[in-house]
Amino acid sequence: MQKIYSVEEIQKIEKKEFKKLKNFYVLMKRAGNNCAKKIYKSKPNSKFIVLCGPGNNGGDGLVISQALKKLNQNVILYCLKQKFYKDDAKIAYTKNKLIKNNFKLLNVPKKSIIIVCLFGIGLNRKVKGIYKNVVKKVNNSKRHVISIDIPSGINGNNGEIMGVAIKANSTYALHAKKIGHTVNPGMKYSGKISIIDIGIK
Repeated sequence: MQKIYSVEEIQKIEKKEFKKLKNFYVLMKRAGNNCAKKIYKSKPNSKFIVLCGPGNNGGDGLVISQALKKLNQNVILYCLKQKFYKDDAKIAYTKNKLIKNNFKLLNVPKKSIIIVCLFGIGLNRKVKGIYKNVVKKVNNSKRHVISIDIPSGINGNNGEIMGVAIKANSTYALHAKKIGHTVNPGMKYSGKISIIDIGIK
């Protein structure tokens, strides 16, 4: 049986990998590209709406949207301004050549698939402000939703809802399942969980 990790255990594994790679962006790129390949395989030629928050989860989304665009997919990206991104997420932002739309203008066309990368497993406070509005809009849209790593707004360690959370049809868990995927409400909000190999041995 595959091991299920706490947030702290995953962070420790990633730190170890970082020491080996000397470049964390390599890991982000790997994660994003592998997610994009799986999305493309399961939902080719769809209209994709990608939502990217400020942290590394947002960075994953920036890589995913660029990779899907390279596969000639119809991709609309919503994210923050460059100043809100730092480190590897900032690298992903500068390498992303798509039009970067403001969350305030979020529009969800019919038959679109929403890829949500607002917050990852590191979320430790309630979802508020513009993000809260985005989560509600996504949940009310009744579109097919794919969450990357964990549904945004779900606590990675206990599966609790941090104010509001994305209700996903499927979740692409990076490297392994986290505790938050396996207990409710996190389990219910995750939908079908697929493990994405990101090359960590």
